Amino acid sequence: MAHDAPPPVDAAREPFERIRAAWRAQVEPSSVDTRLEKLKKLKRWVLANQPAVAQAISQDFGHRPAQETVAAELAMIVAELDHTVSHLRGWALPEPRDTFVGFLPGSSRVVRQPRGVVGILSPWNYPFMLAVDPLIGAIAAGNRALIKPSEYSPHTAEVLTRMCAEVFAADEVAVVTGGPEVGAAFTRLPFDLLFFTGSTSVGKHVMRAAAENLTPVVLELGGKSPVIVHPRFDLRRAAQSIAAGKLLNAGQTCIAPDYVLTDRPEALASAIEAEMKGYYPRFVDNNDYCSIATDRHHARLGALLDDAQKKGATIRVVNPGNETPSARKMLPVLVLGATDDMLVMQDEIFEIGRAHV
Repeated sequence: MAHDAPPPVDAAREPFERIRAAWRAQVEPSSVDTRLEKLKKLKRWVLANQPAVAQAISQDFGHRPAQETVAAELAMIVAELDHTVSHLRGWALPEPRDTFVGFLPGSSRVVRQPRGVVGILSPWNYPFMLAVDPLIGAIAAGNRALIKPSEYSPHTAEVLTRMCAEVFAADEVAVVTGGPEVGAAFTRLPFDLLFFTGSTSVGKHVMRAAAENLTPVVLELGGKSPVIVHPRFDLRRAAQSIAAGKLLNAGQTCIAPDYVLTDRPEALASAIEAEMKGYYPRFVDNNDYCSIATDRHHARLGALLDDAQKKGATIRVVNPGNETPSARKMLPVLVLGATDDMLVMQDEIFEIGRAHV
């Protein structure tokens, strides 16, 4: 007989309680040597499973080039692991501090201690890197962790689940999967620290839920990422940087160029268009170009363009091969004459994290 899925709060609470019980039973923080061995084991897993990670992310996106995943996610994780391993012993050392004269001949020092159980809410746009990167910090500091990936990246969530099972003990690091209800239940758990990457609007809900337990939060939120082009700066160099930054991951990057402030809008737009065509002679049927992650996000981007055009903006589609856009691959678009009343200028162009809570 099939069993019903556990309620969202139970789906999140059961692994949390298991990890928290193990943390409370731990007599002393794990040694630096133990943490280093875990980080090295994690690095070995990442290096050995790069094809599986790239394939899972591509499945979640509809298509994402493996080289983009390697460069933008896996290489960054390996670099972060190397940096952490090389510096952890120094970071863990007590630091002496000046002592108030009234407490002499005593001495003062800062001794860093792990917090306990860390909750990590990761988004869909870089679904592996933005789950593993905060995990590296949590493990390096001697914590245990529970990860809730985005429901928009189920294949990557499966890979993360397998990674945690093969690298860590079940009461040390685990992954919770599910939709918005699970995400909301996750934020209400009494973590010792909650780490969220996503949109500003959802960040407010995460912080509000965490406040009920006085849980400290780290919010890595999206924004508008403006580009300022100085009147004397070379337009082609500016266009090269803007095009490269915007085309990575098909623009689904929180620090991608969002809007440009320049005294030469037409000339710069033409230069950006030329650079984009140089990078990609074709977009729709090009396996080196990434898809928009979901139909919902694709529709949202189209609505932003419709709104901008209705309010007076000039829309220039970069289409080097007279291509017909597909349901999940979107041609780059330049919006000239954007104003503050347009939706495209009121939030980050692409959107992460909304489905969590």
